[in-house]
Amino acid sequence: MSAGRFLRDCWYTAGFSDTFGRHLVARTYLGEAVVLYRTEAGLPVAMEDRCAHRRLPLSLGRLAGDTVECGYHGLVYDRGGACIRIPGQDSVPRGACVRTYPVVDRHQYLWIWMGDPALADPGLIPNYSAIDEAGDRTSRIALHLDCNYLLTVDNLLDLSHLAYVHNTTTGNAALAENAVLKTEREGERVLIKRWVRDVAPSPTFAEFGGYKGRVNLWQVSEYQPPCYIRVSYGSSDAGVPLSENDDIWSHGTWGFRVLHGIVPETERTSHQFRYVTIPAAQAAPAAIAEFKRQCDQIINEDRDIFAVQQAALDVDPRGLTAWDLRSSAPIQADQGLLLARSILKQRLVTEGLESDAGVPLNQVA
Repeated sequence: MSAGRFLRDCWYTAGFSDTFGRHLVARTYLGEAVVLYRTEAGLPVAMEDRCAHRRLPLSLGRLAGDTVECGYHGLVYDRGGACIRIPGQDSVPRGACVRTYPVVDRHQYLWIWMGDPALADPGLIPNYSAIDEAGDRTSRIALHLDCNYLLTVDNLLDLSHLAYVHNTTTGNAALAENAVLKTEREGERVLIKRWVRDVAPSPTFAEFGGYKGRVNLWQVSEYQPPCYIRVSYGSSDAGVPLSENDDIWSHGTWGFRVLHGIVPETERTSHQFRYVTIPAAQAAPAAIAEFKRQCDQIINEDRDIFAVQQAALDVDPRGLTAWDLRSSAPIQADQGLLLARSILKQRLVTEGLESDAGVPLNQVA
């Protein structure tokens, strides 16, 4: 695995906060085995999932108060990763410890810092406060993806695929054929904006927006490295003037917001934790249930695409990867995702994980 291809000095979504409690949860992030739990006071803990003695995963052991007891020889570790007891002896060898990782609960996610703990500033956690503001009007799903995380990022920054992958819900041909597309950069933040005027509504917008005729649609995808992505959808009747200077984050007559927590597991697998805010117009329980069902259908359709795409890369005789697709058919809709990739690569260089030539430093002779 190319360790240099994962940005480490940043926060990743370890999962939904309420996933972690008084039990040991084994996860892999950025190729590293991690065990997570909460103390009796409810504080989150994340540590290396390997006993310092014989490297058995600590997640196969048990919680004893706020400590973890290895299931092989009974070594006990405190929440700081230090071994504090070895059965049958009075002393503990110097250096008997495992790595721990900073973790923070925020915006209904548990965030984990995989890099230098001294740099783990909670102020760097992205603003996903829309989840908190929506209260119980949210829909969420956790997925394990059989793909490199970059394929997921690409997908969310090019919404022209809605016309083909999601044409029974949020997509129709107009989103690919008739969109005005603008890509903007603000520091390390990339915004990909789409406006579509005077078109037939896609099935989801027709069903829940209550439209009887043609509509205006707009979308924005926001990217920040390594893989923080917020997407917003809005719509209005076609008779309502639509300026490209309008607040593209507004939902107009009907719309919703999607917030993605993505974390690489390995070079070929990822975790995705997604929230959708439910529009206030949806009040009837049956309508809310159907909207949630469609949201889950959409993300599972994408998951199927990712798995096939990754499998195709893995067997391609040219040695293609998610980092090196060698596309011979660049399209206009690629602008945003290509800009996002260039920002990510520069961050890898700045963090000392990659050379200016784009080669992971652990592969440089």
